[in-house]
Amino acid sequence: MIKLDANAKLRELLYNKNCYNVATIFNPLSVRIAEQVGFNVGIIPGKIISLDYLAEPDLMLLSLTELTETVRRIAKYAKIPLIVDGDNGYGNAINVCRAIESLEDAGASGISLEDTVLPIKYGKTKNPDFLSIKEATLKIKLAVDSKLNDSTSIIARTGVYPYHGISDLLQRGKSYESVGADALFYVNINSENDIEKIAKSHKVPIILGNNSTQLSLKELSEMGVSISLPGHNAYYIAMEAYRSSLDNLYKTGKFGDFNIDIDYINKLSNEEKYSKIIKKYM
Repeated sequence: MIKLDANAKLRELLYNKNCYNVATIFNPLSVRIAEQVGFNVGIIPGKIISLDYLAEPDLMLLSLTELTETVRRIAKYAKIPLIVDGDNGYGNAINVCRAIESLEDAGASGISLEDTVLPIKYGKTKNPDFLSIKEATLKIKLAVDSKLNDSTSIIARTGVYPYHGISDLLQRGKSYESVGADALFYVNINSENDIEKIAKSHKVPIILGNNSTQLSLKELSEMGVSISLPGHNAYYIAMEAYRSSLDNLYKTGKFGDFNIDIDYINKLSNEEKYSKIIKKYM
């Protein structure tokens, strides 16, 4: 189910010289909420899907099949474009080919691939290892060549900055850009000067993950950043509200003082549509 309109919309957002926050998406209802709020783009993160699907940490425990199934369920109802966290492509170059085809067919408009060595190697538990620039570049090149449709965006991601610095980051980014990456996804950049340097060093759009600076979206857009991902706190806040309500119920017999708009939830879940079907056909 390649979503050509959504793919085109993502490319438009990446190149229109504005900067957007991206909504954390983990199920069909969450994407409807994000759309209703007004978000233009969503991201399906491996970390959150691993938590939500398996109740396990983001340690490559989530399979490609499980991720693809989740993306397909969400994309069926999504109107905004979805960027999907493809980890490292679930293995070597051969696995990358299958991962891109699977996620693209499931409805991903953008697929990010990172250059981290995954899963974690024995004895390498403190700091992450990274693929050589040559191997990582060839994996990005294969991803670009494996696309089922040219409108799908391949997003090259690297987290080397805190460990290897700006020089290695730029060398990797330029290499990935040279083989056709549609955007570059840099995580954990904590320097405003380095963000500006990054944006000036590339011609393709820049996505920032875990952006810890105090820069506004307007300031980021003026620097040349297209998308900012401050984190996934919306998901954690939702889980804390769930825990708190159950805790109150267990201790007091009541859920606590929460404002709940059931009509809003019913509208998001197409209650009216199915009520009409029941009335007319049943």
